[in-house]
Amino acid sequence: MPPTNTVGMATSNTKVQRVNTELPLVVIRLAEDRDGAVISKLVSANVGLGQLLPRSSQEISRHVSRFLVASRDGTVLGCGELAPLTSTLSEVRSLVVSAAARGEGIGTALLSALVESARQQGVPRLCAFTHVPDPFVALGFSILPHTWLPEKIMTDCQECEWFRRCAQYAVVLELDCDQGNPRGRTR
Repeated sequence: MPPTNTVGMATSNTKVQRVNTELPLVVIRLAEDRDGAVISKLVSANVGLGQLLPRSSQEISRHVSRFLVASRDGTVLGCGELAPLTSTLSEVRSLVVSAAARGEGIGTALLSALVESARQQGVPRLCAFTHVPDPFVALGFSILPHTWLPEKIMTDCQECEWFRRCAQYAVVLELDCDQGNPRGRTR
């Protein structure tokens, strides 16, 4: 049974109930300025593992207000950013959970909260580039060719050392749809 996600809004009192009830609940909240260093550390640790693209601590600090963090007992365990690429497309970036907290459903809960935040902001389309597409697909994202996201290519990909050799999957979720249809827009 997957973790039960009770996230409705990204606020400081939003909680995620996990299957293993022996551990304290995880809180998903908007990141604050004080979280910038921890977010940077999480991202940097996973760049070295080949799971994330590098980001400077200055860039993360500039955009810390776009991040959600997952914490337990005040300790940040994971993060993810909702980054606008255009007025009609935002990207899930730097979605990562600390190695010690993986396998607890925290990444899926963060992803669900980012999708909900995008919906609340009226974002019509959400994308991500990921090495592990399964959690995204489980939430209704579709895998598609990178070239179908020219906004991302123009914004970030052309400067990336992996441009034209990228091993990540491009995924997209259409949000400008009937809220009752979790898979996105029907055509």
